[in-house]
This record gives sequence, structure tokens and C-alpha cells, in this order.
Amino acid sequence: MRDFINIMSVEEKWSIDKLDGNNYATWKFQMKHLLLAKGLWEHVEGTADIDNATTAQARAGFVQKSQKTFSTIVLAISTNQLYLVTSCDGPHEAWEALRTNFERGTLANKLLLKKQYFRTEMKSGTSVELHLKHMKELADKLAAIGAPISEEDQVVTLLGSLPQSYSTLVTALEARVDDIDLKFVQQALNLSMKNKSNENKQLVRLLVFVFSRTPC
Repeated sequence: MRDFINIMSVEEKWSIDKLDGNNYATWKFQMKHLLLAKGLWEHVEGTADIDNATTAQARAGFVQKSQKTFSTIVLAISTNQLYLVTSCDGPHEAWEALRTNFERGTLANKLLLKKQYFRTEMKSGTSVELHLKHMKELADKLAAIGAPISEEDQVVTLLGSLPQSYSTLVTALEARVDDIDLKFVQQALNLSMKNKSNENKQLVRLLVFVFSRTPC
């Protein structure tokens, strides 16, 4: 009994960043898996059917789970975005309302996001980690509205977004562009941020990394 209580206690502590209007792709992914872990996802999908509940106890359980699913979604939305679901009666309707709002596949929206993505440049003072995160978020947003960026274009755009200080690494990566993937380029960039106190040795390590390793 103690183990069951502890598991439930841990479960109730699961949390994700609230939907704030700018993080929908990440929020959607995390929320789906949170609801899957809680055994509530079928109420979002609409596959849970109260008609399959043949007893009063089963029907009460269905209603309770549906309400819990709806509340989980609502409590993970920032106040300034709550208007999107205040008129919804259940979790499936709320999920669809959010999807419709944030996954608008209009040409204008696709063009805007593509411009932002392909024109992205790493700003002075920005860490590699933050730059990679920003580009990943834009790519995820495009994928969410049915306009995914190919891995090849992601590699080319990422290399082109780097400042002049990365020119040696970019040249090395471009020399073997036919057999590298996005993960490999990201690894090389992350490695470039380590041991910056000895730039000459670091450069040697990077070039060895680029030319000797087989991409995963």
C-alpha cells in the first residue's frame, strides 16, 4: 500500500511548462505524454466512449476521468490563453480548439515561419545551446502546421546561420556535407563550446572529430 501511495504522490508532482502562446509544439508533445502516463489520453482522442460503460459505477468513472483530463489541460494553460478553451465542454473539444488555433496551416503563417527559420542568424553573445534550441523550436512549429523542413535543409541552414568565428568548423563540416546529419553537426557545435581556454588544441580536436567520426 505504501508503494502505491508513493507512486501516486510522484505522479501528482509531474508538471510541464504552461502553454503561453509561443511554446505550443513543445507543450503539445509534453502534454500528450503526461496524459498517456496518467491513462487519460483516450479522452482527448475521443476514443473513450461512455456507451461502453455498462454500470453506474463505470459511467461515474468515465465522467471522473474525463473531468480530470479536462482539468489537467486547463491547469497547464497560462491565464492569457485560457480564452481559447473557456467555451469548451470537455477535453477533446479543448484539445481541438487549441490545435485549430496554433496549427493554422495558412500560407501566410507558413511563409512567416519559414522566413524566420531560413533567415535565422546566431546573435553575438548567444550560446550554441540556445541557438540550437531556437532553431529546433521553429522547425517544430513548421512541422506542426504541415510544413516540415527536411534534414538536409536543416543542416545547410544551421551552418549558414553561424557567425564568422565558426568559419573553420563550418568549412570542415561542409567538406563532408554528403555524409553528415543534423545530429552530427549539433554534436560538433556543442563540442566547439568546450575547453575554450585552449583554442588551438580545441581546433585540432574538432577537426579530428569531424573527419574521423561516422555520423550516428
